[in-house]
This record gives sequence, C-alpha cells and structure tokens, in this order.
Amino acid sequence: MKKTTQLNCTKTLSVVALSFCMVASSFTLPSLQVKAEENLDGKLLLPESIDLDSEEEVSIIVELEELSEQVALALAEEEGEALSEEEAQENVEQSQETFAGILGDVFSEQEQDQIDYTVNFTYTTIFNGAALTLPANKVEELLQYEEIKAIYNDEEVELIHPVDTKEHDEPVDATMVDSIPFLGVNDLHIDGLTGEGIKIGVLDTGVDYNHPDLKDVYKGGYDFVDDDDDPMEATYEDWLASGLPEFDSGNRSYYTSHGTHVSGTTNGTGENESEYAVTGVAPDADLYAYRVLGPYGSGATSGVIAGIERSVEDGMDVINLSLGSATNNPIAPTGIATNNAVLAGVTVVTSAGNSGRSGLYTIGAPGSAALPISVGASNVPIEVPEFTSEYNVANQTLAGDLRVISESFETSLEEFTGETFELVEAGLGRVQEFAEIDVEGKVAIVARGDLAFVDKIANAKDAGAAGIIIYNNLPGAGHNPVYVGASRGYIPGFSLTYEQGRAIVDLLNEDSTVTFGDMSAFTTIGDTLADFSSRGPVNYTAAIKPEVVAPGVDVLSTVPSYMSGPEFIGDYEFSYGRSSGTSMSSPHVAGIAALMLQANEGLTPAEVKTKLMNTSVPLTNDYNVFEVGAGRVDPQAAIDSTMMFQSTMDALHVEDSLLTIIPDRTGALSFGPVSTATGNIRELQSLRISNTGDEAKSFTVQTQFEAVNGTLPAGASGMTLQTNKSITVPAGETVTSNSFLVAPKIARQGLYGGYMVFTNKDDSSEVYRVPFGTYVSEQAIADLPIGQPVVASIPAS
Repeated sequence: MKKTTQLNCTKTLSVVALSFCMVASSFTLPSLQVKAEENLDGKLLLPESIDLDSEEEVSIIVELEELSEQVALALAEEEGEALSEEEAQENVEQSQETFAGILGDVFSEQEQDQIDYTVNFTYTTIFNGAALTLPANKVEELLQYEEIKAIYNDEEVELIHPVDTKEHDEPVDATMVDSIPFLGVNDLHIDGLTGEGIKIGVLDTGVDYNHPDLKDVYKGGYDFVDDDDDPMEATYEDWLASGLPEFDSGNRSYYTSHGTHVSGTTNGTGENESEYAVTGVAPDADLYAYRVLGPYGSGATSGVIAGIERSVEDGMDVINLSLGSATNNPIAPTGIATNNAVLAGVTVVTSAGNSGRSGLYTIGAPGSAALPISVGASNVPIEVPEFTSEYNVANQTLAGDLRVISESFETSLEEFTGETFELVEAGLGRVQEFAEIDVEGKVAIVARGDLAFVDKIANAKDAGAAGIIIYNNLPGAGHNPVYVGASRGYIPGFSLTYEQGRAIVDLLNEDSTVTFGDMSAFTTIGDTLADFSSRGPVNYTAAIKPEVVAPGVDVLSTVPSYMSGPEFIGDYEFSYGRSSGTSMSSPHVAGIAALMLQANEGLTPAEVKTKLMNTSVPLTNDYNVFEVGAGRVDPQAAIDSTMMFQSTMDALHVEDSLLTIIPDRTGALSFGPVSTATGNIRELQSLRISNTGDEAKSFTVQTQFEAVNGTLPAGASGMTLQTNKSITVPAGETVTSNSFLVAPKIARQGLYGGYMVFTNKDDSSEVYRVPFGTYVSEQAIADLPIGQPVVASIPAS
C-alpha cells in the first residue's frame, strides 16, 4: 500500500523561550497535559482538568497518522509527487479501518456491556480522524497505538458574539449607512461582479432561509447540531418546546439569529418589500449554511471540524467562520482544519475576535491559524442626524443640539420636526423611576450612567414615552459617543451634552416642553479600528494577525422574523438588525473574496489573501501592524491590481504527532521571534513581486516602522529594514526582492513592526503596502527541530 507523501521539511523551527511567556501580562495559555511515558510522544493535548484515571465520560478528537484525502493530494502536488484521488482515498479508508480495530481492542467484548463509547463524527477529507465520547480512563490506552497522531479536547466553541452595549457603555461610532457603498461594492455590482457562479459556505448558527433577502440564493447545507439537512436557526418555537431558559447566564437567547445576519452580509439580495432590505457583498453567489452552533450560539469543536469538512466536500469556493474560542493558538484543532481546507483549495475567512479591549495578543482560534484570512473590524464615516431644539423651562427658553442615538422602525425621525412635547425628568431611566411619573406620549430626559443606553430606551418605551433624551454625565465630554441602532423595540433617542442637559434639568418643572427644530446631519470620522477588535500577534510565531480589517461596527443585516417579537413570526418587514463585531467584518471579506474569484477564477486562496493585503489602505488613525494587518480592504483595487507582493512564511502545523512547518504564502513579512542573546540580529526574508500586466512597472520602496500602541521605536534600538530603494518588474514576470532585518545586540526587547510601501514611479496613486513585524528577545533561542513533540513548545502558562 502506498503511503501518502508527508511534508518534507529539513529546516528547524526556532522559538524564543520567552516568546511564549511574553504575553503573560495580557494572556494566559491553558495548561496542557504532558505525559512522560515512552509511548505517548507528546500526542496528548488535553486540559489538566480532565482526570485520566476517572470513568467519567469525556469528549475528544482523535487525529490519525495518515493524512486526510485533500491534504495528501495538496502536499503531493506541492512536492511534485504522484498521488491519485483513488490512492489518497484508499489510504484514508485503510487508516479508518485500522482505527476501528483499535477501538475494538481498547473496548474488548468483555467490557462492552459495562463500558461504552460513541463515535460522534468521522473525518476523512480535510482532517483524518474521529470525534469520540468515551470514559477518560480509556484515553491513554488509545495513545499506545502508533496510528494515533494526536488527541485533542473537544472544547466548546461559540459564535463571536456581537459587542453588547449592555456590557460596554461606550461603543465606537456607529455605521448608520450601509458599508457596501463605502467600500465601492455597489460599483462592482454595476460592473457585473455580484458573485455569480461562486459558492459561499457560512458555518454558524444556521440560517433563516425563508427570509425574502436570502431565500432565492440559499442552495442547501447541513445541520451538524440536529444531524439533518435542515440548517434552520434555533427558532422561537424551538425554545418554547425546549423547556429551557429563554436566556442563558450570559443573557444570550436560546433562539439564534447570528448566522442569518452573517449570511445577509455575504449574500443578501435586497428582494424584500421593506425599506430596510439588505443587499450583501455577493448577492448572486450561492449560499450554503452549515449549522455548527446550536441554541444560545454554542457548539463543539468536533461539529465545527465536521462543518469545515462537509463544506469542502460540497465544493465551496469560500467559507466564513464568525466563530471561535479565546485561545491564541495557531495549532488548535479548528486551526488545523482551516489550514487543511485552504490546502484543499478553499478560501477560508475567519473573525479575529472581539477581545481587543484587553490589548494585544487577543486574537483567538481559528483566527490565529496561519492560512485563513483573519479579519478585524473598523467603522466607516457616517452621517449622524441631529435636531436644533428649544426648551421652555421655568419661563426660560434654552437651546440644545440633539444628536440621534436610537431609531425606531415604527417612527420616522422626520415626524419630530416642528413638534412640541411635554418634557419629564426620569432620573437615570430605571424602571422604578418611570413607574413614579407619567411619560405617556411625552419625552423623557435622563442622565447617562448606571444602566446601558438600550435599557434606558427600553424602559422609556415600556412606559409609553414618545422619545428619550439622554444627557452626558461627564462635564466637557460633549455628546454621548453612542448610536445603538434601529429596532422595532426602540423609540427615538437623542443625546445632549452634560452642560446642556444639566441646565435644563436644574430648571425643569411640570410645564416644561421641548420643541424639535430642523433636522440636519454631520459626518463623523471613519475608517478607525473598533476598540473591541482582537489584536495579534499570534502566540509562538509572532505572526501578523489579523491580515486585514473591514467594516464591522453596527452593520445592518438580515435576522429571522421572530427577532422582532413572537407576534412578527413570518412577517419579515422589520426582520433586520444592527450588530457590531468581527463577526460582521469577516463576511464582508468573504463576499469580496467571492467577487475576486468571479473576476478571476484561477486565483488560489493564498493569492486572494495576498491581493487583499497588498491593496489595503491605511486607516484614519495610526495603528501597529499587529492590530490592523495591512489595513482596511479595498475591493476594487484588489480585483483590478495586476501586481502581487507575496512572501512565504514559516507557519506552525501538526503532522505526524509533531510540530511542523507549512508554507504560508501571504502579503506580509513576518520575521518571527529573534534573539540578541548571541549577538547582533540579521534576518532575511524575501518578496516575490509579480506583474501580470502588459507593461513593466517601476516602484520606489520605503520602509516605515510604526511605534504605536505597543510596538517599540526602531530608531532608538538601532533597528532597520534593509531592502531595495526601487524595483522594476517586467510585464508578465516575477522578481525577487530580499529584505534584511538588522539590529544591534543592544536592541530593546519587545515588538517591532511597520510597512514597506511600494509606489509606482509613473502613477503615484498606485500604492501597495506590505506589513512586517518581529519580536526581539534578549534570551537565547532554543532550536526546536522539526520532529519534537508539539507540547514541548507549549508551557503551562
């Protein structure tokens, strides 16, 4: 029997011992079991909390030595080896048969009456193995077999929950207009780029395929939660029948909507007869939904891997995963599966995570995996409606400028123009404060603080108020920096400054009124990074993640009808909602990838990622490369560009029970961890610069280190990036440009990064950016040869 080709790497992987602990102040790695027995070989990757002597059932994922079918084919092609699909499939089938025999040995006939196991999933396409539930005291018996590559914990995976204004009182500026025209995607639609012929798989909570904006493009999928071919969201009726709490301890509802929201961004058609109808990035692409997360938005790693595998088998061109865990680990099982999906030819897009308020090193798996495109969240410039207003209080007339902070699907803001309402104070907007006053048909004025804005608005609506004014509680801070969106559950809400609000409240009496004047708007600063957007670098490798950012703040998209209330089930007029998170930015990029593949079907996943990075633009404010990667995506430029600036980075993967290196072809230069312990630093990385156009192009090259938000000033450490000052690329050719990271032994320990900027000498508007970064350690680098167990590189904390 032919053995599939293994990735042949003779180089060593250098890892700074301190680099694993350099994140200790902001991130702690989970402890992993490291067994010293001779036959375990570091294959056991389970939390120490699991008692391997216990008979308690545990859920694990077993990876077999034999490469999965698609990965074996991809690596054989990479190395120029001959391997047919039939051979690859036969090898996998044989390994699965062998594993079945192993299970038979471990669970002997004498034991089967007392001890049982369950095979939850079997994987063969992009991950060769199985997900099992079995007694914990049987795990180590499995490890005695050389056919077992590794055993992972089948940990819980959640959707990357939208940023909750109940938890955070100050979200960044909201996107009150559609991000589609801001990105220029509507112009691409006019040009015929709508995703036609491309298959997009959304791995999420399912989809409401009855939504008028989705039903024509929905083509199928699978439900790995209920194990059927109906990937509908967990519905309101499902909750009623479940007998379980409506909300869990995190205030997340049993019924879900996340996958429908994501799908509206990738594939919305705008066909609904509603003024809120959503047109997504790729409205003519085929939508497939893979339900891997169930009630309350949670699921298992095993189900996610099964969804990835099925999406590859179903021929998806692009898959989106707005889900993950908080573990900053490039070799988590979901990360291995997404890497393998990319190796199988699928463009995989993942969310970076919503933990950015905790700083750097917050990117989570699978967004920390090497080969997928990891996406952070930015906002866009917006027009915020505002009113002039007059207040008649205590026989005095005061003025104020009201900025909108909430809208209602049931009340048009224009209806307030010229209208006068009674004005009533309601303290901080608590339920008990509204219970003590009459606000029916009136406008309530409350102070910011104590409660989230959405709660104040909801309390005012429940009390019958026509509107609510929330004045800032911070002197000199201006207006509240909040827009909570539009909803049927809201009433129009407005902001006043502290000074304006206090002046009114101090004089308020029973006869006070507010008169709304003319409505106008002002435009906010956009293209800034959302504060919640998770940052890199990646643990162990110091790799630059996310690669790009895209709009992810208060994005309007589709939701199931029951999200408007049980009385609206089946009525889709108001079945829309705004959400913020990298879950919202990732599907923008998945849709853009579909447009790129429609324009050029020959693009590989690595080329899609590289072109998106090369053509990304700087954000309004300064950020380091580990926060925003190459910058904010520019779809038109990514599609039109005939240039590509690509490197091949060393990326971590797991093969043969070992930590190994796979090539990551990307648009960044990552020098990884380097050390001054043995002297001065001189590290080489190369760019392949390709020109598929009809004319030669010449570029000036500038290198710019960015000392911001955690990266250190290179000049103070004597660090430079030495490369060509200019470069010419003939038409139809590829040239190589070397770059040397150079620093003296005295260089300060920490993160460094910046951008190489390539500007066309004949057209200064043609600019490409390549981010670069490194982590400098003062401690010695321990050479970790390929072949050493993966656990050897993962300390307890």
